[in-house]
Amino acid sequence: MFSADQVRDHEAQAAKQSGLSLYELMESAGAAGFDALRLHYPDAQRILVLCGQGNNAGDGFVVARLAKQAGLHVELILLGDPARFSPDTKEAYHRWQTQGGNVSPWPHAINAIDVIVDALLGTGTQGPLRPPYQQVIEAVKLTQIPVLSLDIPSGLYADTGASGGEALSADLTVTFVGIKSGLVTGQGKQQSGKLVFADLGIAAAFDSLAISSARLLDFNDLPSLPPRARNSHKGSSGKVLCIGGNRGMPGAIRLTSEAALRAGAGLVKTLCHPENRPLVYQGLPELMLADADSLQVQLNWASCIVIGPGLGQDSWSSALLNQVLDYVTKHPKPILLDADALNLLATCRTTLPCQCILTPHPGEAARLLGCKIQDVENNRYQALSQLQKKYQATVLLKGAGTLIAAQQQHWVLTNGNPGMASPGMGDLLSGTIISLVAQGLSNDEATMYGASLHSAAADLAAQQNGERGMMASDLLPFIRQLVNR
Repeated sequence: MFSADQVRDHEAQAAKQSGLSLYELMESAGAAGFDALRLHYPDAQRILVLCGQGNNAGDGFVVARLAKQAGLHVELILLGDPARFSPDTKEAYHRWQTQGGNVSPWPHAINAIDVIVDALLGTGTQGPLRPPYQQVIEAVKLTQIPVLSLDIPSGLYADTGASGGEALSADLTVTFVGIKSGLVTGQGKQQSGKLVFADLGIAAAFDSLAISSARLLDFNDLPSLPPRARNSHKGSSGKVLCIGGNRGMPGAIRLTSEAALRAGAGLVKTLCHPENRPLVYQGLPELMLADADSLQVQLNWASCIVIGPGLGQDSWSSALLNQVLDYVTKHPKPILLDADALNLLATCRTTLPCQCILTPHPGEAARLLGCKIQDVENNRYQALSQLQKKYQATVLLKGAGTLIAAQQQHWVLTNGNPGMASPGMGDLLSGTIISLVAQGLSNDEATMYGASLHSAAADLAAQQNGERGMMASDLLPFIRQLVNR
């Protein structure tokens, strides 16, 4: 992905190197938008194009002209001042008029329309919207008409996916030259709808000029895990110690432990509150139980540790966390902190031992950074960077478009679906990641692979039975399936 500034700074040079003028690039963008319109809305006959004042409006004029040439009924509402158009936008506007196209001012009725093409505002949007743009967006949002946004939904901030107030929610967004980082995570992922990328024929030149700010991570692009040696034994696939499950919260650490087994760890022990031992162990005889009284022995035994699911925040849990972190400081080994381990961490420590993985959701991230949840969601990339800098760890920030800071790079998960918004998903994720650490992957590799695998398993579960009603335990058979692909 790229920032809006990167696209603005490099697209002209990339076009020149590719033998294209900026107007030809605008024509290509409009053609890509029209092609997407015909592909995704083949029955649409009545099109409304909303144009602002920038080059985004020029793309809209091209779409309108091509739609009219194809015999569609096209209405065009113009909010911008033609006297302030760039030369390329003026040319696109002139060609629309030459084709016999008319423009209507705002206000204008929006009815009897099959698809709205959004070419109001581009990637330069910052701050609250001014009239009449805010009123147009509010009017569109009151309709049930599908919206196709060109480059970015109007009002959305290209770099973060946040907005200063009203922003259009597109059903389909066709983004050009480079995928904007704000379209793939948080609010931006929701408001951009289905995302289509069109490089406009300048991808090779552009990629040679701009350095990506983040990269997409898709499980289907990752290699399969290597086959196990014929003479493998339990110990050769790692020993995982899972710590959590305070009084009244046995389910979280049970899910973590079972995910660690299903993802292929050789041996898994669970240390939970004594009252929960029968509940954690029930129905899972492959799981071993550990005792807090022998914590030193258990820590010596483990090749890696996960702590936090169901841990709670009382004296029992804080004492356990402090002992574990003190041990790992003196005897370095990989450790993953999740859930209440992160909440406790936010109140007591600013540094961590080496080889740590942190997997916060936005609320936990906000506590770790001493800010509000909305601050995290308004700029998830910035929050990720701050967490990584503060704790010097591999960091995974959960949410729509999960972010990972690993291998000196930001990554954005493409797998996953809304059905994952259910209890225990994070606990399952922790077990999957730590299992891969136990099997020999580095913290960075395990976090990237495990998060992708976990989300891909959720996609398979959704394909089989739908998103609504999905439970974390539904993913376990698919986790096993995918680690053996």
